[in-house]
Amino acid sequence: MFSERAVLTLLCAVMAGALTTGLMLADHASWPQALMVGLGAAGVTLLGVITVLRRDNKP
Repeated sequence: MFSERAVLTLLCAVMAGALTTGLMLADHASWPQALMVGLGAAGVTLLGVITVLRRDNKP
């Protein structure tokens, strides 16, 4: 259904978002603030992993 690269990319983004959100909550941030920072981190990770995987395809 999904390629291995797509699953890897989504897994990296989810892990980065969850880790960042957890760290923000551990630092006593409010949950909306922690969620926004976590989603931002997940988005940046998603773009970064996609860029790295796309470079790997080029000769």
